[in-house]
Amino acid sequence: MDPYKHLFYQSADAAIEAAAAADEAPAMEEGRRRRLQPLQLPHSQMNFAATDCGGILDTFAIFRPRCGEEEEGRIVYFSKFGEAGLYDGDKHLHHTLGVLNAPKGIRPMCLSMAPHPATNQDSMYVLNWCPGKDNGRCFEVLEPLPNPTQLSSNMVTPNWRWRLLPPPPFISQPGYIPTPITAYTTAVNGSNGCSTIYVSFNGGIGTYRFEAARPDPSSHLGWSPLEKWGYVGAWRLPFHGRAQYVSEFNLWFGFSEFSPSQLCAVDLSAIALGEGGPPTVLEVGQDLNLPDKEHWIPVHLELVNLGDGKFLIARIFEIEATSEQFAVLTGIEMLAGAADDQSLKVVKHKCARYDFGDDSINWVL
Repeated sequence: MDPYKHLFYQSADAAIEAAAAADEAPAMEEGRRRRLQPLQLPHSQMNFAATDCGGILDTFAIFRPRCGEEEEGRIVYFSKFGEAGLYDGDKHLHHTLGVLNAPKGIRPMCLSMAPHPATNQDSMYVLNWCPGKDNGRCFEVLEPLPNPTQLSSNMVTPNWRWRLLPPPPFISQPGYIPTPITAYTTAVNGSNGCSTIYVSFNGGIGTYRFEAARPDPSSHLGWSPLEKWGYVGAWRLPFHGRAQYVSEFNLWFGFSEFSPSQLCAVDLSAIALGEGGPPTVLEVGQDLNLPDKEHWIPVHLELVNLGDGKFLIARIFEIEATSEQFAVLTGIEMLAGAADDQSLKVVKHKCARYDFGDDSINWVL
Protein backbone atom coordinates (compact mmCIF):
# COMPACT_ATOMS: atom_id res chain seq x y z
CA MET A 1 0.00 0.00 0.00
CA ASP A 2 1.27 3.46 -0.85
CA PRO A 3 1.14 5.33 2.50
CA TYR A 4 1.72 8.73 0.88
CA LYS A 5 -1.47 8.37 -1.15
CA HIS A 6 -3.75 7.39 1.74
CA LEU A 7 -2.18 8.85 4.89
CA PHE A 8 -0.32 12.06 4.02
CA TYR A 9 -1.09 15.56 2.79
CA GLN A 10 1.18 17.24 0.28
CA SER A 11 3.23 18.87 3.03
CA ALA A 12 3.43 19.42 6.77
CA ASP A 13 1.96 22.90 6.27
CA ALA A 14 -1.03 21.37 4.47
CA ALA A 15 -1.55 18.95 7.38
CA ILE A 16 -1.39 21.80 9.90
CA GLU A 17 -3.88 23.85 7.87
CA ALA A 18 -6.26 20.88 7.62
CA ALA A 19 -6.12 20.38 11.39
CA ALA A 20 -6.78 24.07 12.00
CA ALA A 21 -9.77 24.02 9.64
CA ALA A 22 -11.19 20.98 11.45
CA ASP A 23 -10.82 22.71 14.83
CA GLU A 24 -12.84 25.66 13.51
CA ALA A 25 -15.68 23.45 12.27
CA PRO A 26 -19.10 23.96 13.92
CA ALA A 27 -19.83 21.81 16.96
CA MET A 28 -22.54 19.90 15.04
CA GLU A 29 -19.84 18.55 12.76
CA GLU A 30 -17.76 17.27 15.66
CA GLY A 31 -18.73 13.65 15.15
CA ARG A 32 -18.20 13.79 11.40
CA ARG A 33 -14.75 15.38 11.51
CA ARG A 34 -13.55 12.93 14.13
CA ARG A 35 -14.77 9.94 12.13
CA LEU A 36 -11.92 7.99 10.60
CA GLN A 37 -11.83 7.56 6.88
CA PRO A 38 -12.35 3.91 5.91
CA LEU A 39 -9.43 2.06 4.39
CA GLN A 40 -9.62 -0.49 1.61
CA LEU A 41 -6.46 -2.53 1.15
CA PRO A 42 -5.32 -3.27 -2.40
CA HIS A 43 -5.41 -6.79 -3.79
CA SER A 44 -2.62 -8.95 -2.41
CA GLN A 45 0.44 -9.48 -4.58
CA MET A 46 1.55 -12.68 -2.84
CA ASN A 47 0.06 -15.20 -0.44
CA PHE A 48 2.05 -17.32 2.01
CA ALA A 49 1.25 -20.54 3.82
CA ALA A 50 3.21 -22.83 6.14
CA THR A 51 3.91 -26.33 4.84
CA ASP A 52 3.71 -27.99 8.23
CA CYS A 53 0.29 -29.35 9.13
CA GLY A 54 -1.60 -26.78 11.17
CA GLY A 55 1.39 -24.42 11.29
CA ILE A 56 1.28 -20.68 10.73
CA LEU A 57 3.78 -18.11 9.49
CA ASP A 58 4.05 -15.92 12.56
CA THR A 59 7.19 -13.84 11.93
CA PHE A 60 7.76 -11.33 9.13
CA ALA A 61 10.60 -8.80 8.99
CA ILE A 62 12.03 -6.38 6.43
CA PHE A 63 15.53 -7.40 5.31
CA ARG A 64 17.35 -4.25 4.21
CA PRO A 65 20.61 -4.87 2.35
CA ARG A 66 23.36 -2.36 1.65
CA CYS A 67 23.40 -2.99 -2.09
CA GLY A 68 20.84 -0.36 -3.06
CA GLU A 69 17.44 1.15 -2.38
CA GLU A 70 15.93 -0.88 -5.19
CA GLU A 71 15.99 -3.89 -2.87
CA GLU A 72 14.25 -2.33 0.11
CA GLY A 73 11.23 -4.61 -0.31
CA ARG A 74 12.75 -7.91 0.80
CA ILE A 75 10.84 -9.76 3.49
CA VAL A 76 12.12 -12.67 5.57
CA TYR A 77 9.46 -14.85 7.13
CA PHE A 78 9.39 -18.07 9.13
CA SER A 79 7.07 -20.20 11.21
CA LYS A 80 7.37 -20.95 14.89
CA PHE A 81 8.82 -24.31 13.82
CA GLY A 82 11.69 -22.60 11.99
CA GLU A 83 10.80 -22.96 8.29
CA ALA A 84 12.08 -19.80 6.59
CA GLY A 85 11.82 -18.01 3.25
CA LEU A 86 12.62 -14.68 1.62
CA TYR A 87 10.26 -12.79 -0.68
CA ASP A 88 11.55 -9.91 -2.81
CA GLY A 89 8.48 -7.73 -3.24
CA ASP A 90 10.19 -5.46 -5.76
CA LYS A 91 11.29 -8.25 -8.09
CA HIS A 92 8.47 -10.68 -7.19
CA LEU A 93 11.01 -13.42 -6.49
CA HIS A 94 10.97 -16.03 -3.77
CA HIS A 95 13.98 -17.75 -2.17
CA THR A 96 13.94 -20.59 0.31
CA LEU A 97 16.12 -20.09 3.39
CA GLY A 98 16.03 -23.56 4.85
CA VAL A 99 15.25 -24.10 8.52
CA LEU A 100 16.56 -22.25 11.54
CA ASN A 101 18.88 -24.21 13.80
CA ALA A 102 16.20 -23.95 16.48
CA PRO A 103 12.65 -22.52 16.48
CA LYS A 104 12.45 -18.98 17.85
CA GLY A 105 8.86 -18.99 19.04
CA ILE A 106 6.30 -16.28 18.37
CA ARG A 107 7.38 -12.73 17.47
CA PRO A 108 11.11 -13.02 18.17
CA MET A 109 13.47 -10.06 17.96
CA CYS A 110 14.49 -9.58 14.31
CA LEU A 111 17.09 -6.97 13.36
CA SER A 112 18.69 -6.37 9.98
CA MET A 113 22.13 -4.78 10.07
CA ALA A 114 25.66 -5.09 8.74
CA PRO A 115 28.32 -6.25 11.23
CA HIS A 116 30.52 -3.47 9.88
CA PRO A 117 29.82 -0.62 7.40
CA ALA A 118 32.52 -2.03 5.09
CA THR A 119 30.33 -5.04 4.30
CA ASN A 120 28.03 -4.79 1.29
CA GLN A 121 25.26 -7.01 2.65
CA ASP A 122 23.24 -6.90 5.85
CA SER A 123 22.61 -9.92 8.02
CA MET A 124 19.49 -10.65 10.07
CA TYR A 125 19.85 -11.35 13.78
CA VAL A 126 17.05 -13.33 15.43
CA LEU A 127 16.68 -13.79 19.19
CA ASN A 128 13.90 -15.64 21.00
CA TRP A 129 11.64 -13.08 22.66
CA CYS A 130 11.84 -15.02 25.91
CA PRO A 131 15.24 -16.79 25.90
CA GLY A 132 15.32 -20.07 27.77
CA LYS A 133 17.87 -22.71 28.63
CA ASP A 134 17.51 -24.43 25.27
CA ASN A 135 21.12 -25.56 24.91
CA GLY A 136 22.17 -22.06 23.88
CA ARG A 137 20.17 -22.12 20.63
CA CYS A 138 18.02 -19.03 21.19
CA PHE A 139 20.11 -16.64 19.05
CA GLU A 140 21.26 -16.94 15.44
CA VAL A 141 22.02 -14.96 12.33
CA LEU A 142 20.95 -15.21 8.69
CA GLU A 143 24.01 -14.30 6.65
CA PRO A 144 25.24 -14.65 3.05
CA LEU A 145 27.86 -17.24 2.18
CA PRO A 146 31.11 -15.76 0.87
CA ASN A 147 30.63 -16.84 -2.77
CA PRO A 148 27.32 -15.94 -4.45
CA THR A 149 25.79 -18.20 -7.07
CA GLN A 150 25.55 -16.79 -10.58
CA LEU A 151 22.00 -17.41 -11.77
CA SER A 152 22.05 -15.44 -15.01
CA SER A 153 24.04 -12.77 -16.81
CA ASN A 154 22.31 -9.98 -14.91
CA MET A 155 21.31 -11.50 -11.57
CA VAL A 156 23.39 -12.64 -8.61
CA THR A 157 21.63 -14.12 -5.59
CA PRO A 158 23.73 -15.05 -2.56
CA ASN A 159 23.42 -18.40 -0.85
CA TRP A 160 22.19 -17.94 2.69
CA ARG A 161 22.83 -19.82 5.90
CA TRP A 162 21.53 -19.75 9.44
CA ARG A 163 24.34 -19.78 12.01
CA LEU A 164 24.04 -20.05 15.79
CA LEU A 165 25.44 -17.19 17.88
CA PRO A 166 26.43 -17.07 21.56
CA PRO A 167 23.31 -16.71 23.73
CA PRO A 168 22.99 -13.98 26.36
CA PRO A 169 25.35 -14.98 29.18
CA PHE A 170 22.81 -14.77 31.99
CA ILE A 171 20.68 -17.65 30.70
CA SER A 172 23.32 -20.11 32.00
CA GLN A 173 23.29 -18.67 35.52
CA PRO A 174 21.76 -20.81 38.29
CA GLY A 175 18.15 -19.99 39.02
CA TYR A 176 17.50 -18.22 35.71
CA ILE A 177 13.97 -18.57 34.40
CA PRO A 178 12.91 -17.55 30.85
CA THR A 179 12.56 -13.77 30.88
CA PRO A 180 11.09 -11.60 28.07
CA ILE A 181 12.75 -8.80 26.16
CA THR A 182 11.32 -5.34 26.87
CA ALA A 183 13.18 -3.26 24.25
CA TYR A 184 15.87 -3.54 21.60
CA THR A 185 17.67 -1.48 18.98
CA THR A 186 20.92 -1.13 17.03
CA ALA A 187 23.68 1.46 17.00
CA VAL A 188 26.98 2.00 15.22
CA ASN A 189 30.01 2.61 17.44
CA GLY A 190 31.43 5.97 16.46
CA SER A 191 35.03 5.03 17.30
CA ASN A 192 35.35 1.93 15.12
CA GLY A 193 32.22 1.83 12.95
CA CYS A 194 31.15 -1.60 14.21
CA SER A 195 27.47 -2.43 14.71
CA THR A 196 26.04 -3.24 18.13
CA ILE A 197 22.68 -4.62 19.24
CA TYR A 198 21.25 -3.40 22.55
CA VAL A 199 18.66 -5.54 24.31
CA SER A 200 16.81 -4.88 27.59
CA PHE A 201 15.25 -7.68 29.61
CA ASN A 202 12.64 -7.81 32.33
CA GLY A 203 13.06 -9.27 35.80
CA GLY A 204 15.87 -6.98 36.94
CA ILE A 205 18.31 -8.30 34.32
CA GLY A 206 18.85 -4.89 32.74
CA THR A 207 20.45 -4.08 29.39
CA TYR A 208 23.07 -6.03 27.45
CA ARG A 209 24.89 -5.32 24.20
CA PHE A 210 25.93 -7.72 21.46
CA GLU A 211 28.96 -6.52 19.50
CA ALA A 212 28.99 -8.01 16.04
CA ALA A 213 32.56 -7.11 15.01
CA ARG A 214 35.83 -5.60 16.23
CA PRO A 215 38.67 -3.61 14.59
CA ASP A 216 41.37 -5.96 13.29
CA PRO A 217 44.41 -4.40 11.54
CA SER A 218 45.67 -7.87 10.61
CA SER A 219 42.59 -8.51 8.46
CA HIS A 220 42.45 -7.24 4.89
CA LEU A 221 38.99 -5.89 5.76
CA GLY A 222 40.27 -3.97 8.76
CA TRP A 223 37.78 -5.80 10.99
CA SER A 224 36.79 -9.31 12.01
CA PRO A 225 33.79 -10.90 13.76
CA LEU A 226 33.62 -10.44 17.53
CA GLU A 227 30.11 -11.70 18.37
CA LYS A 228 30.37 -11.10 22.07
CA TRP A 229 27.83 -10.10 24.74
CA GLY A 230 28.57 -7.42 27.32
CA TYR A 231 26.72 -5.97 30.29
CA VAL A 232 25.59 -2.34 29.92
CA GLY A 233 23.64 -1.58 33.10
CA ALA A 234 20.84 -2.54 35.47
CA TRP A 235 18.52 -0.04 33.78
CA ARG A 236 16.33 -0.72 30.74
CA LEU A 237 15.96 1.14 27.47
CA PRO A 238 12.90 3.43 27.79
CA PHE A 239 11.09 1.80 24.85
CA HIS A 240 8.32 -0.70 24.37
CA GLY A 241 9.67 -3.16 21.81
CA ARG A 242 11.85 -2.00 18.96
CA ALA A 243 13.44 1.43 18.68
CA GLN A 244 14.78 2.72 15.35
CA TYR A 245 17.63 5.09 14.67
CA VAL A 246 16.62 8.01 12.45
CA SER A 247 19.63 9.72 10.93
CA GLU A 248 17.79 12.95 10.08
CA PHE A 249 17.52 13.76 13.80
CA ASN A 250 20.37 11.61 15.19
CA LEU A 251 17.81 10.13 17.59
CA TRP A 252 16.22 6.76 18.29
CA PHE A 253 12.42 6.59 17.98
CA GLY A 254 9.97 4.11 19.43
CA PHE A 255 6.96 3.77 21.70
CA SER A 256 7.43 4.73 25.33
CA GLU A 257 7.92 1.92 27.85
CA PHE A 258 5.72 3.75 30.34
CA SER A 259 2.97 4.81 27.93
CA PRO A 260 3.06 2.59 24.83
CA SER A 261 0.59 4.79 22.93
CA GLN A 262 3.07 7.68 23.00
CA LEU A 263 6.07 8.18 20.78
CA CYS A 264 9.42 8.51 22.45
CA ALA A 265 12.65 10.02 21.09
CA VAL A 266 15.94 9.27 22.84
CA ASP A 267 19.61 10.08 22.22
CA LEU A 268 21.61 6.86 22.65
CA SER A 269 24.87 8.15 21.17
CA ALA A 270 26.60 8.25 24.57
CA ILE A 271 25.74 4.60 25.17
CA ALA A 272 27.03 3.68 21.73
CA LEU A 273 30.33 5.27 22.73
CA GLY A 274 30.37 3.34 25.99
CA GLU A 275 29.68 6.39 28.12
CA GLY A 276 27.15 7.36 30.74
CA GLY A 277 24.22 5.66 32.43
CA PRO A 278 20.58 5.29 31.44
CA PRO A 279 19.50 7.57 28.59
CA THR A 280 17.22 10.55 29.09
CA VAL A 281 13.97 10.74 27.18
CA LEU A 282 14.33 13.92 25.15
CA GLU A 283 10.84 14.09 23.68
CA VAL A 284 7.55 12.29 24.17
CA GLY A 285 5.07 12.82 21.36
CA GLN A 286 1.41 13.51 21.71
CA ASP A 287 -0.88 10.76 22.93
CA LEU A 288 -2.16 9.23 19.72
CA ASN A 289 -5.20 7.49 21.18
CA LEU A 290 -8.19 8.66 19.21
CA PRO A 291 -11.23 10.20 20.96
CA ASP A 292 -14.24 7.96 20.90
CA LYS A 293 -17.11 7.03 23.20
CA GLU A 294 -16.00 3.40 23.05
CA HIS A 295 -13.06 2.20 25.09
CA TRP A 296 -10.33 1.14 22.68
CA ILE A 297 -7.68 -1.19 24.09
CA PRO A 298 -4.33 -1.17 22.21
CA VAL A 299 -3.41 -4.74 21.24
CA HIS A 300 -0.39 -4.21 19.01
CA LEU A 301 1.68 -1.22 17.85
CA GLU A 302 4.08 -0.80 14.94
CA LEU A 303 6.21 2.20 13.96
CA VAL A 304 7.38 2.25 10.34
CA ASN A 305 10.06 4.76 9.34
CA LEU A 306 9.30 6.06 5.83
CA GLY A 307 12.28 8.43 5.68
CA ASP A 308 12.42 12.24 5.45
CA GLY A 309 10.97 12.54 8.94
CA LYS A 310 7.75 10.70 8.04
CA PHE A 311 6.39 7.70 9.92
CA LEU A 312 3.46 5.34 9.72
CA ILE A 313 1.91 4.30 13.03
CA ALA A 314 -0.11 1.09 12.84
CA ARG A 315 -2.24 0.23 15.84
CA ILE A 316 -4.47 -2.75 16.39
CA PHE A 317 -7.33 -1.94 18.77
CA GLU A 318 -9.96 -4.01 20.52
CA ILE A 319 -13.30 -2.57 21.60
CA GLU A 320 -13.71 -3.55 25.22
CA ALA A 321 -17.47 -3.99 25.09
CA THR A 322 -17.60 -6.23 22.01
CA SER A 323 -14.04 -7.64 21.68
CA GLU A 324 -14.13 -6.48 18.05
CA GLN A 325 -10.68 -5.73 16.63
CA PHE A 326 -9.69 -3.27 13.93
CA ALA A 327 -6.60 -1.40 12.71
CA VAL A 328 -5.92 2.33 12.68
CA LEU A 329 -3.14 3.64 10.42
CA THR A 330 -1.82 7.15 11.04
CA GLY A 331 0.65 9.20 9.04
CA ILE A 332 2.79 11.59 11.08
CA GLU A 333 5.75 13.84 10.37
CA MET A 334 8.50 14.96 12.72
CA LEU A 335 9.84 18.51 12.48
CA ALA A 336 13.07 19.52 14.19
CA GLY A 337 13.13 22.50 16.53
CA ALA A 338 15.73 25.22 16.72
CA ALA A 339 19.33 24.37 15.89
CA ASP A 340 20.43 24.83 19.52
CA ASP A 341 18.06 22.23 20.98
CA GLN A 342 16.66 18.79 20.19
CA SER A 343 12.98 19.60 20.49
CA LEU A 344 10.59 17.96 18.06
CA LYS A 345 7.17 18.82 16.76
CA VAL A 346 4.79 16.03 15.78
CA VAL A 347 2.56 16.89 12.81
CA LYS A 348 -0.37 14.54 12.40
CA HIS A 349 -1.47 13.97 8.80
CA LYS A 350 -4.34 11.52 8.13
CA CYS A 351 -5.88 8.55 9.93
CA ALA A 352 -7.62 5.58 8.36
CA ARG A 353 -9.52 2.70 9.94
CA TYR A 354 -9.49 -0.83 8.56
CA ASP A 355 -12.25 -3.11 9.85
CA PHE A 356 -11.08 -6.69 9.70
CA GLY A 357 -14.14 -8.67 8.69
CA ASP A 358 -12.83 -12.06 7.60
CA ASP A 359 -9.21 -10.91 7.61
CA SER A 360 -6.94 -9.27 10.16
CA ILE A 361 -3.69 -7.30 10.08
CA ASN A 362 -0.89 -8.89 12.05
CA TRP A 363 2.19 -7.23 10.53
CA VAL A 364 2.91 -3.82 9.01
CA LEU A 365 6.39 -3.49 7.50
